[in-house]
Amino acid sequence: MTIAEALKRLEKNIKENELIHNGDKLLLGCSGGADSNAMLYLFSRLRVPLNLTLLVIHINHQIRGAESDADEDFVKQLCQDLNIPVIIRKIVVPETGNLENQARKLRFEVFNKILESYNFDKILLAHQKEDQAETVMLNFLRGAGISGMAGIKGITGKVVHPLLCFSRKELEEVLKQAGISWRTDSSNLETKFRRNLLRNEIMPQLEKEFNPALKSHLFFLAELFSQAETIFKQRSKTQFRHICIDIQPGKVVFELTPLLKLSPIERYYLFRSAFQYVCGSENDFFAVHFQAIENILNGKGSKCLNLPHKITVIKQYDEVIVQIETEKEVKETEPLVIDADRTMAVYGNYRFNFKYLRVLPKEQTGDELESRVILDADKINIPFIIRFRQPGDQFVPFGMTQLKRLKEFFIDEKVPKYERDLIPVFDDGEKLFWIVGYRLDNRVRYDESTTRYLQITATNISVKSRKAILKKKRGNNESDEL
Repeated sequence: MTIAEALKRLEKNIKENELIHNGDKLLLGCSGGADSNAMLYLFSRLRVPLNLTLLVIHINHQIRGAESDADEDFVKQLCQDLNIPVIIRKIVVPETGNLENQARKLRFEVFNKILESYNFDKILLAHQKEDQAETVMLNFLRGAGISGMAGIKGITGKVVHPLLCFSRKELEEVLKQAGISWRTDSSNLETKFRRNLLRNEIMPQLEKEFNPALKSHLFFLAELFSQAETIFKQRSKTQFRHICIDIQPGKVVFELTPLLKLSPIERYYLFRSAFQYVCGSENDFFAVHFQAIENILNGKGSKCLNLPHKITVIKQYDEVIVQIETEKEVKETEPLVIDADRTMAVYGNYRFNFKYLRVLPKEQTGDELESRVILDADKINIPFIIRFRQPGDQFVPFGMTQLKRLKEFFIDEKVPKYERDLIPVFDDGEKLFWIVGYRLDNRVRYDESTTRYLQITATNISVKSRKAILKKKRGNNESDEL
């Protein structure tokens, strides 16, 4: 392959897949190996035609001692020769745990920090066809689904892989014609790393015994699975609109009946979309999590499931809720006494405001998170208490004349079991006169003879806290980095 052919193919790949736009500011990760050196060289040639701003970042992992330092010096010299500015960062990779994963995590922490600090647009990584084939095989061996079998994506968030249209041999040919050498990482020969074991021993054996064109076929499979995933994602967007009955920051609610009519793979993409909506990333949503969701959908009664990133999936009656948890609020164990002079109190997940009135207020429009009631102040005993439910609790629901057990009321109102213990109740010693957010007691309703009113406003502060949490910056979406 000639340099001119390589540049033409790269530009075509960029345009067809909308990887980069004219005027973009690009952060190029460079290890000093053949792939990343070829990426630096090719983009140095496209810099002027595409009006690109380039900045190289080299991470010295300090794992191989003098060899790592030599890689650093090599990259500095190459960037000087190509007239591209470079930033060097040294990291210390913990010796415990998975070395590959920890090094990758630390690299991306550096990449994202520089991307934000310098206000750049994208991070470029130099993975090529063989890397794609290895990724597909690794994902197959660990039981990945369609997304995993699609391998490395051309673009994921701000992370771009522009060289997936090249083989390693083609990139080396470009470097030879350009008179550029490259470094060879000796740790790539260590089979204690799974990818190295696959690359150096397993894949060659499979090519020898089963299929000499194995890598090409795996690359082709990645393309097919990528197209299939695109179709399923597009379909899930349509289904999302039809089945979603409520959506708000950090929360998605699906209607259960039409959800169950979908095929399992359609539900998988629907829940993955919901997972991404509530936490900002579809990373860490795997087949095992979907199977757990399927189990609660097919189970009887209300169910609750915890997923990564503090996501919960709740099945209750005719709904399935996917939402992000807030930090656990401390549940009060002691009742809170409210006397006549009290104007505000906080109990459980609620803030309460109390206001005594001589005349009924004009109709007011409250916050969506508020619950407001007005009752006859002379029909309750003061002081009263706020507490959580207890066995045997009962009250006379507004509009009724007979006592009803609170447990039966919650069942009729379809209140999930795991929410019932978090609902405050107001108790004046003789009766429960308000089940917060649900119903007043009929015995405290005001009428024509009422001369003094009590207005109580309850605000769900836990939901407001959730909205604040969701304002934090979304993280990196990359999942396929080697």
